[in-house]
Amino acid sequence: MAVATIQRWTFRTVLLVLGLAALPCLLLPQIAIVAAISIVGIPLALVMALIPPVFLFLLLTWAISFGVPARLAWLTSTLIAVALLALPPFIINRSMDQTTMALVSGDNDRIVRPFRAETLAVRSGRTVFWKKTQTRCDDFCMRALLTRSARRIMVLDYAADMTEPDFSAIVRTFHMERRTSCPPVELVDIRLLDLDKGPTARNAPKASERMRLEIAKGNCLIESEAPLAEADTVISAGQIERGANDYQAGLNPTADTMSVYRISVHNKDGATFSEVYRWTGVASYRLLPLLLPSYVTGYQFDIRVGFPRTLDLTHIVQFADRPDWSAFVIGTLGMDLTLPAVDGSEDAAAILAAKLSRPGPIDAVTNSLVNDFFDRLRDRRAASQADVDLAIAILGDRRLDVPDSVFAAANYAKDVAPESMVRLADALFARLFELDIKVSKFGNIEAPQAGRLASAIQYLPEQVIPEHRADLERLAKDTPRRVAAFPALTRLSVLGADAIPTMLYLIDDAALQPRDKGNFWQHSYLAGVQGLCQLGERGAPAIEPFLERIRSGIIPLHASYGDLAINTLAGMGVDKDTLRQVFPAKDRDSNRARFDRVFDRARRKIDCSY
Repeated sequence: MAVATIQRWTFRTVLLVLGLAALPCLLLPQIAIVAAISIVGIPLALVMALIPPVFLFLLLTWAISFGVPARLAWLTSTLIAVALLALPPFIINRSMDQTTMALVSGDNDRIVRPFRAETLAVRSGRTVFWKKTQTRCDDFCMRALLTRSARRIMVLDYAADMTEPDFSAIVRTFHMERRTSCPPVELVDIRLLDLDKGPTARNAPKASERMRLEIAKGNCLIESEAPLAEADTVISAGQIERGANDYQAGLNPTADTMSVYRISVHNKDGATFSEVYRWTGVASYRLLPLLLPSYVTGYQFDIRVGFPRTLDLTHIVQFADRPDWSAFVIGTLGMDLTLPAVDGSEDAAAILAAKLSRPGPIDAVTNSLVNDFFDRLRDRRAASQADVDLAIAILGDRRLDVPDSVFAAANYAKDVAPESMVRLADALFARLFELDIKVSKFGNIEAPQAGRLASAIQYLPEQVIPEHRADLERLAKDTPRRVAAFPALTRLSVLGADAIPTMLYLIDDAALQPRDKGNFWQHSYLAGVQGLCQLGERGAPAIEPFLERIRSGIIPLHASYGDLAINTLAGMGVDKDTLRQVFPAKDRDSNRARFDRVFDRARRKIDCSY
């Protein structure tokens, strides 16, 4: 009797302790996520997740024990508690299983292969935020037309849950047509197809690029409108039911957690359309066997108390798109949407060169082809002699803006004649000094083309730089232009110690610029210091002038600025003790470990980045 009494009080004490511990676990679940992020706190996070369900299970067992015979109270009450907690998940999960079977039972495949459609309509539930100026022919639309898998493509989007096709609806259509003059288009690669190792590989052509090449040849992309009823086949792909996830369901055990995805195909059959294909995929969050609360997580660091669930997938691959449009188009329909490769020195380059040789304004398609050309050099990481010659011609054509990837012509040039690299350097510097550099009333410089040219100049071979010493020194004195193109000034390091006065001038002049006026101070300062840093041991004559500027406070030593100063002096040959003495105590001693680490690393390899 005494033993039983002790056991009862021990159990009640444990229950009380668990109850008190469960309160912060239930009220402050964020503590668990913070603990888990710290790695060492993962055990605490696990304990916090386990305490509430264990406490509630024991509490239910204890409550049931008052209504059963004392002899087998704990065993009986435990079994009853398990049964009570298992019944709701069993009923709810079974209901979801039945719903899933009903949804997929209508799936069928009566598509006639090989698949053919003169006019193919595509309804997609994938939301795309098109700009008003963009042509709404996505990756599949362009590929289907380019490969002649369809003569005409109809496209229509819908944001709501997928409904039956309205064949009386007027929809947007696209087809290709030979014309002497093409209407303007703005093509973007949106809703990209996953075609495995083919068109999605690094060197594979983009659909938009191939389409622009066809337009340049006179094969125009024509947009118009027509009733959906004119389609031979209508493909619909989207989500027909949107269920909650485990985080959204929270403590509601009956929440609808089923998301249903569907692809259907309707073929024209006389005056009507009949369904010849249906695929249904279901993703549902099923309750665990026992209905006990714990933690459920959402996006990033979202966490709350809820009923944990497991994700159950039917006809869906874990990490594939839902629905998997690419697998359907390539695998189920068997469409070959692979595009021929774009040869940078032949087909595309020849078309582009022909366009540039014509007088008059440059159209938007040609401008885009120029960007495609340099992007292809960037992606391919190789620029031939013909590519560099064309790049020079493009830079020399003042009707064209400077492309985003213009650096690729300088960085990836291979087996190119030295005189061609000289001409490329001449073209880059000429364009840089022709640009109109604008400074806003807030002190910001709006000259993205100058930055692109500076990036290209950074990658020019060293042997062409000395011929442009005067250009670099001129750039250093042109304050707004140097701020916009400051990376180019780091090439002064090619000139060796002769460039030290110009680099020190940049540092001194930066100190005269207002810190609150755009990037006038920072870019001017970095141009000088990074140039000195790149000199390495050749910059030894600048050691004392640089140290003097540290003492006078011109050289900032906090954070990354301090790291750059350490690398610069270490590269020139300054020893650690000398450098430590010149650093103010507040910058040297506040983070001694960082100072030592940066210096030791700089002695092995100089890092001139910021």
